[in-house]
Amino acid sequence: MDEKTRQAIALKRFSIISPVLSGNVKNNREYFQELSKNPVDMPYLGIKLYHYKTFEGWLYDYHRYGLDGLTPGFRSDKGKSRKISVELGDKIKEYRTKNPKMPVTILYDKLISERIINPLELSRSSVYRYIADLVLPSGGEEPVESLRFSYQYPGEMWQGDVMYGPYIQVGKKKQQTYLHAFIDDATRMIVYSKFFYEQNFETLRICLKEAMLKNGIPRLIYTDNGKIYRSQQLEYICAGVGCTLLHSQPYVPKGRGKIERYFNTVRMRFLSNLTPKDIGSLETLNQAYEKWLDSDYQKKEHSALNGKTPHQCFIDNIDRVKLVTDRNQFNENFLLRISRKVCHDATIQVENILYETDPCLAGKRLEVRYEPEWLLDQTKNLQLYEDGKRIGEAKRIRFYDNAHVQRRFPGNRKKAATETKAIPHPSENSLSAPKNTISFTELAQGGKENV
Repeated sequence: MDEKTRQAIALKRFSIISPVLSGNVKNNREYFQELSKNPVDMPYLGIKLYHYKTFEGWLYDYHRYGLDGLTPGFRSDKGKSRKISVELGDKIKEYRTKNPKMPVTILYDKLISERIINPLELSRSSVYRYIADLVLPSGGEEPVESLRFSYQYPGEMWQGDVMYGPYIQVGKKKQQTYLHAFIDDATRMIVYSKFFYEQNFETLRICLKEAMLKNGIPRLIYTDNGKIYRSQQLEYICAGVGCTLLHSQPYVPKGRGKIERYFNTVRMRFLSNLTPKDIGSLETLNQAYEKWLDSDYQKKEHSALNGKTPHQCFIDNIDRVKLVTDRNQFNENFLLRISRKVCHDATIQVENILYETDPCLAGKRLEVRYEPEWLLDQTKNLQLYEDGKRIGEAKRIRFYDNAHVQRRFPGNRKKAATETKAIPHPSENSLSAPKNTISFTELAQGGKENV
């Protein structure tokens, strides 16, 4: 089990206990007992049933150690098939889904005839046990119940989405803009929103970070299934700050009606009144948008708020908002995370930039955490982590400075040279008056005299 798989399991465990952390569960034990009745599709480990005390143990570990407490050990494959790979398992599941009533013996022979499996490497009993653990979808599905909902207090849930904005003339080309926005479900207040030239994870990260710094940390974040919202980096951020990330069903935007309705308001009340001067650049567009947002939408009476404004509803319940208290820990949770293997010369490469680390880390696979702007500053060092613990930093390589650095060799040449310099040169006094020495010439002369 590699580090990426262990982190995926930790995030899956966090998603199971997150309703308890967000305060949406009245009785923890009843909630965990209900979860234990249904199998859980755990990354790498597969589909299996868990005892409710296992869920309670995960909750205890998270309160004590944080996300690291949910990370499993490197060896936890007991009771799992080591013969059937993921690709082969998908094939078996596909055949079983198409022929649910086919006996396992016939299915096993069919897989052999089509040369999908080798009978010398995989026995029939292994396939039988694998199929017995599968949870296949049933034929008839009940209609999904859809109800309108609204949270009572600010900070309980935010909804996030992206809207296509107007084109801006940049040089000889027109460039598309995108409006990132987060809306508080209870008060309808826009906690943060801004136009960007891109709709990628970096723009989402900037928007979410500013929203939390200004208006606190929500319990839930509800988004669609866009690529940027399905990023594992976003899961790390939400797990680090202690909020739950939820996604709506694909192609079912009913649950995100509030943010969709806000985008409709932006089109009707803001974009329709723009002048060519207002969209001369991205900066002027954002200035006009912030002015409209503060003076119009945020302070305009809302029909769903009993005649109150979104800003007034948010301020009336500001004591229920979870504000950021530890700025350093908060900034660390928003660092980008990538995995890199340290080369034999103790270097790593990030965005085609070489960084050097401690020589003792050569050959290890580490997690690198950094802010994107650090790559533009030669004085900024990247943080290195192993098994969730910070073990050092990586600094930008300075090739010309390294050319004049004296190397350290296994033979410790520097020490040998120092010892050589410390040996005194013989002097005349030392030659004329030796101490504790034997002269063979004097012995020979003395021997002749005795003869």
